[in-house]
Amino acid sequence: MEREIIANENIRKFKINKFIDQEDLIIKETPLTLFINGYQFLTLMVLKENLEDLITGFLAAEGIIETKNELRKIEFKHDKTVALIEISGDFSPGDYKKRTLTSGCGAASTFINLKDCAAAETIHSKIKIKAEKIAALMIELQQNSNYFQKTGGTHTAALAEADQIIYQLEDIGRHNALDKVIGKAINDNLNLKDKILLTSGRISSEMIVKALKQGIPFLVSRSAPTAAAVKIARDRNMTLVGFCRGKRFNIYSGEEKIKLE
Repeated sequence: MEREIIANENIRKFKINKFIDQEDLIIKETPLTLFINGYQFLTLMVLKENLEDLITGFLAAEGIIETKNELRKIEFKHDKTVALIEISGDFSPGDYKKRTLTSGCGAASTFINLKDCAAAETIHSKIKIKAEKIAALMIELQQNSNYFQKTGGTHTAALAEADQIIYQLEDIGRHNALDKVIGKAINDNLNLKDKILLTSGRISSEMIVKALKQGIPFLVSRSAPTAAAVKIARDRNMTLVGFCRGKRFNIYSGEEKIKLE
């Protein structure tokens, strides 16, 4: 399986004023074209694993499905570069013509817009998490990022409870990684309203909305949030944590849900 994920390539390094020829491990990216109810929808560039979870999470994030029951079938063709998807009800690609170029990895795009932000419900979770537990979960996420450790070419996302990671998945894009863990939770009928979502990537507005749509109360990143992401998190009472590295982090929203003891 790893042969579909990682390539061995001969490269030349420059180090301390000399060239070194050696073999290097490089992450692979693969196109995945989605056909929904017979219509060609779009092509994602992906890491070729957990593709059913990715599709479920993506469709939920984009508002194409609201529940797992609406996703009737996923069939892969052409060495898993094409996915034939059947959903219940009518689907018109014309309803999704307005696409937003995201601040994501590569030429990422989304159909998430301001209407999605307005429709996202306010978080009402009363759960409180110890600060040291949040830091420990991020350390665990980094330590278990297998493909990143080998290549440096992936993002990682995880879904966790207060004291343990439930799922941890990687992809070449931070949006894809987030969609994979959310999609896996949806496919497993997991309650997301008391969970923590962790990511190695920057938190932009569309990343916040992906989490809000599922009612996830905590979003924690090793990287920075944007000002738009902070505003949405504060408006919807989501706990947003950034720069979670080692035993320190910044709390941008929902600080009352993080305790010392």
